[in-house]
Amino acid sequence: MTVYSLEASNGIAAQLARQLGDELVFLEKKTFPDGEVYVRVPSKPRGVAILVSSMYPSQEKRFLELLFSVEALSAYAEGSIIAVVPYLAFARQDKRFLEGEPISVKAVLKSLEALGLSGLVTVDLHQPRVLGEYLSVPSINVLPAEEIAGYFKGKVSNPLVLAPDMGALERAKRVAEHLGAEFDYLVKERDRVTGEVKIYPKSLDVAGKDVIIVDDIISTGGTMALAAKNVLGSGAKSVKAVCTHAVMVQGALDKLYYAGIEEVVATDTVPSPVSKVSVAPSVARGLRELLEQMV
Repeated sequence: MTVYSLEASNGIAAQLARQLGDELVFLEKKTFPDGEVYVRVPSKPRGVAILVSSMYPSQEKRFLELLFSVEALSAYAEGSIIAVVPYLAFARQDKRFLEGEPISVKAVLKSLEALGLSGLVTVDLHQPRVLGEYLSVPSINVLPAEEIAGYFKGKVSNPLVLAPDMGALERAKRVAEHLGAEFDYLVKERDRVTGEVKIYPKSLDVAGKDVIIVDDIISTGGTMALAAKNVLGSGAKSVKAVCTHAVMVQGALDKLYYAGIEEVVATDTVPSPVSKVSVAPSVARGLRELLEQMV
């Protein structure tokens, strides 16, 4: 196999190549005076071509780079072309909320497949079901639960892992299993008289616990900050916030720390000041599993 790195690989391509024992090749890229993107595959792949790039920032530019790279490889490669996209842009635009809207993630996935993609590995999609709905080629979505849990081992003495809602419970469960901890999800309640919003665990008591709140994306940090305040108000010993994709806009980090969160941790799918965990081991495992499916 040959691993190809685009600019937005964020170091994941290199780690992946080292773990798999494969060659690493950097794609050539430039921007024309009119702003158009140009990419070139400098050497022919040996066997399967693994193309690595997150789609952030900016999403539109990274998407075009990935799209053009798949097309270039499809005319060059003799084997399969697998894209590893740690952060898949437009993934949250997965349904038509209003009449006339596009399903943006559908357009992204079908475009990649139409140009010759043979398989896809993503990391912690908001709704993993979109892969099965909009792709006919093999795909896999990996969760970096083991790596996240590994970061906290030895750093927390009495952990409790919480999901921000019931839909994210599987993520919290996976992290908790690796930590040997209990897990639960948060429910939101609004006082009908005062309008005050309270967030609390569905079943478990947080008193005296080192709480770890795990989510897929932190954007503005508003929900996570509110959850932290409520959990600390219920007697938690400490709160740490964890996400896979640290988008972090509108002063998110300040909101989180001001809310009393002791530490914010993210992976390297999106470069950020809190990217402390690499998804490369999870991606390598997922890639091996995908290749077995494709045999």
